[in-house]
Amino acid sequence: MSDLAVVVPADDEDEDVSPAVAELAESFVGFMRTFNRARSRMLEATAHDVEWAAHVVLKCLQTEGPMRAGALAECVMSDPSTVSRQVASLVKDGLLERRADPDDGRASLLVLTPRAHEVLARHDRIRLRFFAEMLSAWNPAELHQFAQLLGRFADDFSHTNHDWVRSQLATDTPQKGTD
Repeated sequence: MSDLAVVVPADDEDEDVSPAVAELAESFVGFMRTFNRARSRMLEATAHDVEWAAHVVLKCLQTEGPMRAGALAECVMSDPSTVSRQVASLVKDGLLERRADPDDGRASLLVLTPRAHEVLARHDRIRLRFFAEMLSAWNPAELHQFAQLLGRFADDFSHTNHDWVRSQLATDTPQKGTD
C-alpha cells in the first residue's frame, strides 16, 4: 500500500468506514487523476484518430453487437441526443452503418464497419503493448489476482454508483424552507 495519510471523516454516518476502505478510495481518486492525464496525452498523440467519446461508442458496439441508438445511449451511459450526434458523425466517417432491424423494419441497428474493426484492433494492440510494458515485472499469479479483484471492483462500482449517488443527492440536498 502507499504512505498516503488517509483521514476518515468524523461524520457520525461514516463511523463504519474502515481505514482500509478510506485508503482504497484515496488511491482510486489518485488513479483517476493519473488516468485522466494519461488519457489527455493519448488523445493529443492520436488527434488524427477517433475521439475518446467515439471510441467508447465503437467499443460498446464491438462488445455488445449491433443495437438501436437508444440501447447504445444506455450502454455508454449518455444522453440519447448526444449519442445521436456521435452516431451521425461516425456514419459520415465510415465507421458505422445503419441497417434495418430484422425484428422491426421501421427501426435501424447500428453496426460497425470493417474500418471501425480496423481502428479498434489498432487501439487494442496499442493498449495491450502499453499494459505489457507497464506490467512486465508482475508474475502471472499477481496479474491474475489483480485482474480478478479489479473486475470485481469495477462490477461493484458500476452496480452501486448510479443508485447510490442519486440517493445521496436526494438526502444531502437542502429542501426549500428547511434552512
